Amino acid sequence: MGFALFEILMVISPLNPPAKDGKAVWLAVWGVFTLLNFIGTLNANRVVQFVFASLTLLFFMLAIGVHSHGVHVAAGYVGIVCGGSAMYLGWAEVMNELAGRELLYIGPVKNKV
Repeated sequence: MGFALFEILMVISPLNPPAKDGKAVWLAVWGVFTLLNFIGTLNANRVVQFVFASLTLLFFMLAIGVHSHGVHVAAGYVGIVCGGSAMYLGWAEVMNELAGRELLYIGPVKNKV
């Protein structure tokens, strides 16, 4: 919601839009936050790890993509993969819980850190 509000305010505001560097820094800070969350998922299943790893990559690519159109387009594809894997994870968690066993693969971690 915060990013959408940020983008809307940039379009409808009578003020001059902020420099692109501010948007890049904002996205990079979210990338660092997500990286720290990824470290926290190292005891979780592999799909959760993949979701957070791809989300971290997405934020950093979006930060770079503020200044590079090609990277911005590539970040869109990474976002699609990240979103798809998050939807699969949600579906797999529900189906596995209802079945009472691992019906859909989520890659449980055997050696906890």
